[in-house]
Amino acid sequence: MLRNSKLQEYFNFTYTDLQSNRMGQVTDNQRIHVKGKVKRFNNRILIVLAIMFMLTFGGFVIFRMAAGNTFTSFPTAMLGPIITLVVLVVFMVSRTNRKNDFSLKKAEGIVNFVWVEERVRNTSDTGPDYKTVRRLEMRVGGVSFNVNQELMDIINQGDTYRFYYTGGGDIVSAEFLNK
Repeated sequence: MLRNSKLQEYFNFTYTDLQSNRMGQVTDNQRIHVKGKVKRFNNRILIVLAIMFMLTFGGFVIFRMAAGNTFTSFPTAMLGPIITLVVLVVFMVSRTNRKNDFSLKKAEGIVNFVWVEERVRNTSDTGPDYKTVRRLEMRVGGVSFNVNQELMDIINQGDTYRFYYTGGGDIVSAEFLNK
């Protein structure tokens, strides 16, 4: 069926993976795929952390040199950036552990796509204090997933589907049930 083959391509699973999921098991290929997504996410965080640390350290050095101060209080002055770095690393490690939960869960029911708007604090110095951010949620069987808009071209709202996903929230396979 065309829908199921598009689902296989989108979520990167095979028919054999789907059969294993129906029996309550996550395959090795699915584990590798999920770990790859987690690794890409962690790499992005590491890049951001490195840039933040370099900018903070560089700003500290330039400020100290411009002020003509010596580096006698260097460890004390760097306490803030170091604490920030530690907090972000702890966040990354906790995120990695949560995403590597390979217990298999199932959501089955009518698919409903919903655009969710959230007010989030604006981090720039200019403009309003808050901005509105939109994200697409797919709701099925009492479970919500953050998805890309591309999925709306594959799945028709109102149709019934079954999704298999890990405890970390990653969809590993899906199948069309009926209209």
